Amino acid sequence: MMNKDNLNTTQLEIAQRISNAAKEGDSEAFEAGLHDLFLNIQNDILAQAASVRGIADTAILAQRGVRQLTSDETKFYNAIIDAMKSAVANGGNAMMALTGVDKTFPETIVNAVMEDMKQNHPLLDAIDTVNTTGLTRWIINVDEGKTAATWGQVTDAVTQEITSGFAEIDLGQNKLTAFMPISNGLLDLGPAWLDSYIRTCLSEALALGYEQAIVTGTGKNQPIGMDRSVADDVEVQGGIYPQKETVSVVDFTPANYGALVQKLAQTQKGKPRAVRGLILVVNPADYWKTVMPATTVMTPNGAYVNDVLPVPTQIIQSVAVTAGEAILGMGKRYWLGVAGNRGIQFSDEYKFLEDQRYYKIVAYGNGRPKDNNAFLRLDISKLEPTYLTVKSVAASSGE
Repeated sequence: MMNKDNLNTTQLEIAQRISNAAKEGDSEAFEAGLHDLFLNIQNDILAQAASVRGIADTAILAQRGVRQLTSDETKFYNAIIDAMKSAVANGGNAMMALTGVDKTFPETIVNAVMEDMKQNHPLLDAIDTVNTTGLTRWIINVDEGKTAATWGQVTDAVTQEITSGFAEIDLGQNKLTAFMPISNGLLDLGPAWLDSYIRTCLSEALALGYEQAIVTGTGKNQPIGMDRSVADDVEVQGGIYPQKETVSVVDFTPANYGALVQKLAQTQKGKPRAVRGLILVVNPADYWKTVMPATTVMTPNGAYVNDVLPVPTQIIQSVAVTAGEAILGMGKRYWLGVAGNRGIQFSDEYKFLEDQRYYKIVAYGNGRPKDNNAFLRLDISKLEPTYLTVKSVAASSGE
């Protein structure tokens, strides 16, 4: 799921298919979509490599996503390439060929993937995304308005008051898996181009999974989404957190938009807090059909201004949002921990197609809204366009 501003129609259609399949629990459609996405990425990498064949200028290569590798990264990719080529050449078992090879991504590659995700996916940049590689648990503040310290006698009641504002998140319970095709042509390009391909596949596959979970994750074997209730008294059935009720929105006038923001201006404990870092997450189709007309105004000089809202808000497009709905909230009040991954593993669960071999990439992570009042689930199916209002004031008879 690449940056929505850079996606062509085919890529966006693939991303929407993958998102829909994830919501419907259709594993075959989900895997088919990922397969199509990865092949698009692979073909793009091969075409870019062909266009700069013989060019050694690092600046030109960097423009195409090819970065200079560290010695550890070069060693890692060369070992992977040698093992894969050996298996293909000898007609042997790729799983055996990879035995003994350190298949865990160097930390620098993990960091690069995270930077790619945040750069190409505004939603992942807008939230509180943390690299938690090597950690198993993380503690977050779930009540922003709570007093962090108090004067007076230390008692059990005071201790409970302070500690009840925090929650511990298990980082290892949720696993994100994708199958990545690697062709002989890619292996022949060498470590730098293989890095570009793997980083792109990783960032796009992980971003697809993470965005889906961030927006509407059920909490069962996945993070808890922005549209889910995490209230203290919420009834969680079978590990699934219920979706919040939608708030119907017909326009973004100051009065109506202010009323929405007011709901975010207090914690779930009823304590006031400052509202900052607002985001409005919408489906790309809804953006052009309803949100853009509702947030575009013509100035008196005849020029149009886009994404205008009464309170500064970043509008983000994501195929993970259900058509006709939107998420409004404070981005940094969603916490996502992207945990370490197990690198590349051979997969004997996938059929081989011609010179395509499939390798499994696995990552761990977890996430959730920091409090129940941080995000609203909106119904924007009846959202109306915004028009420039001109009020005529009649002059008094004495003038």
